[in-house]
Amino acid sequence: MRFLLTFLILLMLSLSLPVSFAETIEAQTNSTEPEKSVRQISPIATMVRSTLFPGWGQFHSRNYFRSGLILFTMATSTVGAYFAQRSFANHYNDYVFNASIAPEDAEIVLASYDKANQSYKLRMFFIYTALGTWVYSIMDSYVSANFYNASSKIHSIQEDAKQLEKSGLQVGVTPSRLYLGVVKTF
Repeated sequence: MRFLLTFLILLMLSLSLPVSFAETIEAQTNSTEPEKSVRQISPIATMVRSTLFPGWGQFHSRNYFRSGLILFTMATSTVGAYFAQRSFANHYNDYVFNASIAPEDAEIVLASYDKANQSYKLRMFFIYTALGTWVYSIMDSYVSANFYNASSKIHSIQEDAKQLEKSGLQVGVTPSRLYLGVVKTF
């Protein structure tokens, strides 16, 4: 419970502080064309975001479904761990009570121990699920940022190729050569 409270306080403090990272890299084009910028995302910045708040890095790299899925998994695991902890505390208190009142009645003591042990295992499952989701969120945010950068760069190159084709130049790439030609239609 203290860990959860500490985590929430640190989360609120980190969200209230201004966060600045090298988020965008401007792509320079020819001086004859209007200046275009390709938005590049820093993979390290997305990792830091996902470290502070799981799913934030995926949201920043425009991967909204995965961000929502991570948030849902984290919320479900946290709530599950909370209720499993409450159940464990109740069953453990019953076990201690039964063991202190009737230590010679092994059947009752073992039954209460089994209930407490099952609650403990369930709590640990939810905690490990939350931690695994958090680690996955950090790693996936790095990969998502790199995929986003690659796809935005590809889109930029395709737009540049369309502009070249409109000006009458033809650019082609084959496995053995790269060619540039002038195309005029009469």
